[in-house]
Amino acid sequence: MTDILYLVNHPLFNVAFFMLGKYATKNLPLDDPSVVNTIRNIYLAAQAIVLGLNYWLIAVVRKKNDQTVLRYVEAGPQGWDGSTQPDRIVNTTVLEYDVAEIKKGIKQSFTGIAMIAFLHLQFHYVQPLIMQSILGFKTFLVSKEARIHLWNGRTTSGELKRPFRMESSFGMPVPENRQPRTDRASLKKVERANKVE
Repeated sequence: MTDILYLVNHPLFNVAFFMLGKYATKNLPLDDPSVVNTIRNIYLAAQAIVLGLNYWLIAVVRKKNDQTVLRYVEAGPQGWDGSTQPDRIVNTTVLEYDVAEIKKGIKQSFTGIAMIAFLHLQFHYVQPLIMQSILGFKTFLVSKEARIHLWNGRTTSGELKRPFRMESSFGMPVPENRQPRTDRASLKKVERANKVE
């Protein structure tokens, strides 16, 4: 199964998918209102199913009820002017962390739906509806939470180790000092800084 996940996660998969999708939709009569309505309905149904899958995954996580303590340093929020607030220590459980991460994914899905709706309603683009009908499932199935709870991914090391490393939306690397840290030195440093305040 990891070979399939590796293949689907590969950047060339998205390029090939978009090329094939563009080729496949070239012959569709996208000017016909009945075809456009069908595509809209498929898109809405796909998004509802993906949303349902996310809530089902939350139920799976809650059923496992992993109360293992997770303690890490989270980088303080950064303002628009470049100033940063102090780092803070997060004390949580694996259950709470996983549910919060899935809910982050749901929020990102709603942001994507809003963007696609804007492109479709304002500029009458239909092809993003077709692409996102399928890519929503891909995004769900290769998410870190799905890989852990559905594909039984190893969480002891690598990219599935909690807390997850932050990833930029635009492919730019996130600086190391913005990543969550679990080492004792970082935890003690933040504890000392909090005592001084």
